[in-house]
Amino acid sequence: MLNNCTKNCIVCGKCSSFPILTEFNDKLNDSINFQQRDGYGIAIDIGTTTVVLALLDLSNGKILNRRNFLNPQRKFGSDVISRIKAANEGHLDELRSLIKESLLKCLNELLEFQKIQSNQIIDISIAGNTTMIYLLLGFPCESLGAAPFKPSFNLALQYNFNDIFLTQDFTCPVQIIPWFAAFVGGDIMAGLLHVIPQEKNRFLLIDLGTNGELVLYNNGKLTVTSTAAGSAFENINGNAYENTSDLQLAKSAIRSGLEILLETNNLVYKDIDAVYLAGGIGQVMDINYAVTIGLIPLELKNICSAIGNASLGGAVCTLLSPNLSNIKIKNLLSDFTEINLAFHPNFNEYFTEYLSF
Repeated sequence: MLNNCTKNCIVCGKCSSFPILTEFNDKLNDSINFQQRDGYGIAIDIGTTTVVLALLDLSNGKILNRRNFLNPQRKFGSDVISRIKAANEGHLDELRSLIKESLLKCLNELLEFQKIQSNQIIDISIAGNTTMIYLLLGFPCESLGAAPFKPSFNLALQYNFNDIFLTQDFTCPVQIIPWFAAFVGGDIMAGLLHVIPQEKNRFLLIDLGTNGELVLYNNGKLTVTSTAAGSAFENINGNAYENTSDLQLAKSAIRSGLEILLETNNLVYKDIDAVYLAGGIGQVMDINYAVTIGLIPLELKNICSAIGNASLGGAVCTLLSPNLSNIKIKNLLSDFTEINLAFHPNFNEYFTEYLSF
């Protein structure tokens, strides 16, 4: 970590000692159901802003090294809507090349530093929101940018490295963690894999990045939704915010989504066992300030925790426990409900109620 670290990884990406990764080496326990293998694996979280890679020794489950870099697709805009628009205007190939080449460069740097040969990598797992995965695979993005906003492609259960990166540098299989919906992606699925071993019956997972994704886990049943967040939360840790109106809008949208998830499941605050904050912004969020501005209800403060990069954590889980992770993914996809907040009859009422600080 840099000496002058601001703990605001979403706008930094300058150091290889990402604070959000330090917890994983301490979490190898029975709940992971570790599946020992000979060789190495790489977990990748492709965020809209930041991309993070972790190199694992699959014989003991330890993280050996990690790297992160700012997503070079930012030249086409900071959010997924901008990149969908750019892809649909003829820039899909460039968007794909930008992330593909940056990942290859980072992969080779990781291996060179650890003196590991590419043929020793036996598995790669990738998590990311739906748009980031579309762009990585070169899928046309028209269906993501127009109503009814539904993914028009299905992911393969497994890819060859060459299928994605168009090079024979590596020969290992690649798993891409599947999405729930156009704006509730594989990063949320990965986050669920990361937190479900905590054995809570009902919890909220709130992923705050350039967009906000929310999941209510209710005894195995999922309700998911999403909303725009943009850059409004980048200085949520108590610093003076120069565009209060943007923060109000983003905060109210997230809080409204939270309330609608509870309402849909006929639950109240006291029914929730835990609230997990993740994502580029959520991972470093000051919970006291989040409560003060009304993003998180006061009643949930004591069960709320920032859990780091849960998306990367889920990708790590799929490498450490591939069989169990695949079973969990299948179960989670079998029983979920997506709520489109824009069409929910109570969204405007909630949104107005929670605009103020």
